[in-house]
Amino acid sequence: MKRITICLFCLVLLSLPAMAEKNEGFGLHGWGLRFGVGDDPDQVVVGAQWDFGDIKPVHFEPNVEFSFGDDHVTLSGNFATHYRFRHVDRFRPYAGAALGLALDRRERPMQSDDTDLDIGMRAVGGFNWNLKSGREAFVEFAVGLGYPFDAQVMAGWNF
Repeated sequence: MKRITICLFCLVLLSLPAMAEKNEGFGLHGWGLRFGVGDDPDQVVVGAQWDFGDIKPVHFEPNVEFSFGDDHVTLSGNFATHYRFRHVDRFRPYAGAALGLALDRRERPMQSDDTDLDIGMRAVGGFNWNLKSGREAFVEFAVGLGYPFDAQVMAGWNF
């Protein structure tokens, strides 16, 4: 399980130099930060995401999240794909799914700790918009299907 974490970390480090390139279509366009809350277990979530562009109108945005609270500590990696609908004024609604892998450690007082490796999916919906600086912000809601969270509300932006 440590190997998975180390592999994810190495993948992030190896992709950093390529983030400076700005392409059209599919390819690494940048990265961003994400934060929010999860329900059942009740946790605070922080993470990073990578913008891999799109193959019209499907957008690719894998992410890594670290969450803590409710006697759980979770590290997860998700491959998210979003179908982007037409612009509604400045906002672009989207719907999609994310396939993920999560390492969840539950620390129980007066009992032995428990570590689980979960594979699951999320149904995702939200919207994003362009900021004046040219960056993109988003707000999304996700429902877990066989995943550490039953529901999750996230917000963030891409650089």
